[in-house]
Amino acid sequence: MAEKNSKKKKSCKRFSKSQKILCILLGFLFILCLCWYLYGNPILQSEQSFELEKTVLDNTQSHQKPEFEYAENHPLYLGNPSDATTDVSNDKNYLMDKSQFTLSYNNETLCPNWVGWHLSTDDFGEAERANNFRSDTDLPEGYYRVKKADYQFNAYGFDRGHVCPSADRTKTVEDNEMTFLMTNMVPQAPDSNRIVWKDLEAYERELALEGNELYIFAGPVGSGGSGDKGSFDYIPIKTKSGQVYNMNVPEFTWKVIIVLPKGEDDFNRIDENTRVISVCIPNQKGVHKSGDWTAYQKSIDYIEEITKYDFFELLPDNIENELEN
Repeated sequence: MAEKNSKKKKSCKRFSKSQKILCILLGFLFILCLCWYLYGNPILQSEQSFELEKTVLDNTQSHQKPEFEYAENHPLYLGNPSDATTDVSNDKNYLMDKSQFTLSYNNETLCPNWVGWHLSTDDFGEAERANNFRSDTDLPEGYYRVKKADYQFNAYGFDRGHVCPSADRTKTVEDNEMTFLMTNMVPQAPDSNRIVWKDLEAYERELALEGNELYIFAGPVGSGGSGDKGSFDYIPIKTKSGQVYNMNVPEFTWKVIIVLPKGEDDFNRIDENTRVISVCIPNQKGVHKSGDWTAYQKSIDYIEEITKYDFFELLPDNIENELEN
């Protein structure tokens, strides 16, 4: 009887060891499977990598402020479309930064490449239209300074067309007078300047009066327009010394605008749903007969394609792409 009990105890002891071994094996197998799932599963790794990349991309494309060269409400706050510089030798893309507007001047076409300005009710006042068209003495020595008489309306039939409008700068007499500098003018068909273009300018001021602020760029592109005296590619300017300059007559005038409620921290308030307006209007006699300015709306991408400029380049790419399509 004692021998049987002894065998029974031994049998129980062997079974207990088996259980322990089995548990160890199962535990090891569990740990092995867990490690494979977490670190060796190519599908999971791919998903984790995708989620990580998506998070990084989302963070990169969020409103992380770049290093701004210009303050909020400055025309170049969101970027310099043509990378214009103040290098005098850069005479086809010379940067002129004034309190009322900023421009890139082209000493070959004798016109601005573009003019940029910010518009809100802060720019409005009681100043009357100055009407004192004059040369811009801030142009560097050696640049031709276009004069009021150089437009020769009776011979060529083009208006001295404001790019930044006189009525956008009425806070002070000085502000209004600055808009009459010839560096802020392009030869413009009267039917555009006095009707289609003018109506768009008035609409922009309406938006400002409704409580919005606007970032605006505008300018000429191409050569060859038709005014009240016919079609011309340029207006020849003869100086007293006998030298001849050719002032370009643009084929189109364009404008791009960002509109947002007046406020602060504009960079972070601009998103994919922010309103934009962009037009490309033929510089042609009778242009008003085809409709008002809304008939000439184009995407900002289109304006960039024909001008080779990059507007609002400091915005995150995903937002810039959405606004410009």
